[in-house]
Amino acid sequence: MKLLLYISVLAFFSLPIYAGTTVSVIYGKKTVTLNDAVGDNIIKFLSTAPVENIEGNAKDIQGKCILDGDNLENSSGNISLQVLSMKTGLSKRDEHMYAKDWLDAASYPTISFELKKLANIKISKSENGMAECTAIADGSFTMHGISKTIKATIYIKYVNETDATRKKAPGDFVMIKASFKVPLKDFNIAGKQGIIGSKVGENIEITANLFGSTK
Repeated sequence: MKLLLYISVLAFFSLPIYAGTTVSVIYGKKTVTLNDAVGDNIIKFLSTAPVENIEGNAKDIQGKCILDGDNLENSSGNISLQVLSMKTGLSKRDEHMYAKDWLDAASYPTISFELKKLANIKISKSENGMAECTAIADGSFTMHGISKTIKATIYIKYVNETDATRKKAPGDFVMIKASFKVPLKDFNIAGKQGIIGSKVGENIEITANLFGSTK
């Protein structure tokens, strides 16, 4: 019996222990707030359809994230934009986009993404006060009153505060690029009959360029 107990204990302590990804230039948990002084925050969207392609962007963006330098997978955050800040370059088309048949801005004025965790992290640099990595951001995307799990491909650049960066804004700087696709049918956006699939793409491509600081 003692031999069996010994073998069981030995087997338990022989199991691999998961260790999160550490980033040497991020000291502990850092709260990052979007800051236009660091760079122009913008989210772009692209609809590709047989009849036409539609490009647009939104700049009224708010958000914070917490980057955990000791376990980057454990990072979290929330980004949101105002639907009425989404522009395509044609005011009449924008009015249609805000209407009840589409995004219904009156009922659902914001679109948001809540980061739950990071996965598949690959660090390309972490030295001399700067870190760069790619990852998959697992989160909940909310649009038109519906929330769905979405995975975004992201690139993160983290820069420690220096005399040079302080001239733009105080604190460490963070730059994030993200991309993912949004299937309109998953969010009960049907539009006018026959429009989706001909003039509006079934999947909307999203790209985000986000800039923030820790102070």
